[in-house]
Amino acid sequence: MIPLEFSTIFQTEIVLIFLFAGIVKGLIGLGIPMITLSLMSLFQPVPSAVVITLLPSFLTNVWQAFKGGKLLILLKKLWVLILMVPPGIWVGTYFLDKFDPPLFSVILGVLLLIFASLSLGGFTVQVPKGKENPWGFFVGIFGGVMLGMTGIFSVPSIFYIYGLGLNRDELVQALGIVLNTVTVFLAIALYQMEILYEKQLLLSIGAFFGTACGMLIGQQIRQYVSEGLFRKIFLCFLMVLGTYIVTNALNDLEVLTFSISK
Repeated sequence: MIPLEFSTIFQTEIVLIFLFAGIVKGLIGLGIPMITLSLMSLFQPVPSAVVITLLPSFLTNVWQAFKGGKLLILLKKLWVLILMVPPGIWVGTYFLDKFDPPLFSVILGVLLLIFASLSLGGFTVQVPKGKENPWGFFVGIFGGVMLGMTGIFSVPSIFYIYGLGLNRDELVQALGIVLNTVTVFLAIALYQMEILYEKQLLLSIGAFFGTACGMLIGQQIRQYVSEGLFRKIFLCFLMVLGTYIVTNALNDLEVLTFSISK
């Protein structure tokens, strides 16, 4: 049993990282894993960083999912997608050792870059009215397969959610609903791998404090951002996310050889 001291829960660098990640998440609805894992890998082993990220990701996604007053309306559009993710994950993990996951990660990252670039250039993706659930069926299956094979759920789920024609607050709330599914399955996987270390879970409490403060700031900023500017910020972040995914995957494939952690 680790003695409860201030330093076992609050580490300045971790709280500040999650404060920044929380601001981004409060503003556009996503970004915690990418920001926190990339920055914490400078001084934390990646498995430990993943565990620390778990609690803030889950609680902020729950907060995000229930804030906005459109939960039932959005669930009617998203329930099929959410329902099809688990079987998709099962299929993806079955094929995990039959394909090269980093190669698929490169493809997913490139697709994010293409989607964001085209959308910034005026190209629009729109899910037909009344067809949300049929589209959600295929998006949920494909997204689950990619999550099972690569650990990435962004493609094509973000394309689908973006194409629902939601306003900024609805888009953020929809992301919270869907991302909760991913966080729950990540927690189950970490539990099965027996890497939910007590020390990292305690640090996760302090990390949530930073994230919550950041989210409050980000949510306030969002109220002063127009719909057009919000979408530009959101799409620019997708470009950053796509670049991050491609770079990491190329590093795994040893096409790029660099390391930011010891």
